[in-house]
Amino acid sequence: MADPNQISFLARVQRRLRYDWQSKFAPRWWHLNLHLRKPTIKRVLGFGGGLGDQLLCTAIFRALREHGEANLWMQTNNPELFAHNPDVAGIIPVMPYYFKIIEQHNMAFKRLNYTTHIKEQGRDLPPQQHLITNMASVLGIDYPVGVRPYLHLTAAERSQHIISKPYIVVQSSILAARYPIATKEWYPERMQIVVNELAKRFTVVQLGMPSDPKLEHVLDLRGKASIRESAAILQAAQLFIGFVGFQMHLARAVDCRSVIIFGGREAPFQSGYSCNSNLYTPLNCAPCWLWENCPIERQCMQEITPEQVLAAVEAQLALVDQPLNVDYIKPRPAHELIELEIHRA
Repeated sequence: MADPNQISFLARVQRRLRYDWQSKFAPRWWHLNLHLRKPTIKRVLGFGGGLGDQLLCTAIFRALREHGEANLWMQTNNPELFAHNPDVAGIIPVMPYYFKIIEQHNMAFKRLNYTTHIKEQGRDLPPQQHLITNMASVLGIDYPVGVRPYLHLTAAERSQHIISKPYIVVQSSILAARYPIATKEWYPERMQIVVNELAKRFTVVQLGMPSDPKLEHVLDLRGKASIRESAAILQAAQLFIGFVGFQMHLARAVDCRSVIIFGGREAPFQSGYSCNSNLYTPLNCAPCWLWENCPIERQCMQEITPEQVLAAVEAQLALVDQPLNVDYIKPRPAHELIELEIHRA
């Protein structure tokens, strides 16, 4: 006979899921109920950061599944990042109520991270390896991991947006991100110089948030494209030009070549992709991982000129028909990273 307490608990879960997932999570709430009745969830992963951080988790799911793990679930309030992904079995919302589900069914839950924030210094501790391999270290993965995220588009999504080709996608600012970091910002007026030149040969599409500075001579899609629509636009683009953040990771997830203006806040080996053209300024203070209040007025960004960006664009366009390479890196053991953090903090 079924346990009445268990039945009561499942009934409450079903009611709550119908309420919470009425719109955003509607397609998959029943899937979670099915697994709760016959628990098969092997592992639940989560990341409490921004959209880019969550998208990076897809690299971990891919590595785990390629090495024999199955029934891997993601805890997120952005299920659109994981839709149609064969590596992710299902989604659990990030809401206090659902932590009880995880505890009730003894699911193996792990919150991923890749650095430590030092609040009194206004910075993060610079990681000693790529963010993806840092997350892999947290899980104790000891085999090489592919340094790239994944977003899976349907055929209908790929053909949904018809923009005059060839086109290039740009962004003008990073400051409207969920967690804005001023030291990642370049200069909109310099991006406009880049656009002015490219618009002579290409359609230039501007993606981003409505509050991003509007650029001239662009197809303005700021705030008009969803995450998955943006991914479809990037997937069909010749190139993306932007900054370290979600759109950089989204472009890589759909195999779009990119020119990324790093400056000096982060180094490309820490958060970038070697297939891109990464404009990095190796000052003595770089990579600093400061969030804001740079004592030298972001000299690392000042030194990057529109001419350098345009030269990088030409270099990437010359490779546009070639596949993007993927680096496979073996993560360092977690205990080594902990010792390094203690020494450097």
